Amino acid sequence: MENIIDLFRNSSDFNERLTRYQVEHIAGERGSRTRYKPPKCQTLKTHGICTTSDGLCSRINHPLKYYRQKAKTE
Repeated sequence: MENIIDLFRNSSDFNERLTRYQVEHIAGERGSRTRYKPPKCQTLKTHGICTTSDGLCSRINHPLKYYRQKAKTE
């Protein structure tokens, strides 16, 4: 979780306490303990935050499936 929090450290309005709470909440460790899933690839592309575009990407529609496939091949 620290590496995710570190992504936000350079933001001008960074607040460690608030960021930590939000990251822990999304991870299901605080609040309602709901485990959220990442959005589908198309949603990431729509918002311009898709980080990868390769041959495998065209055959997979969800980031978790992509990650699992990549892990098998590496």
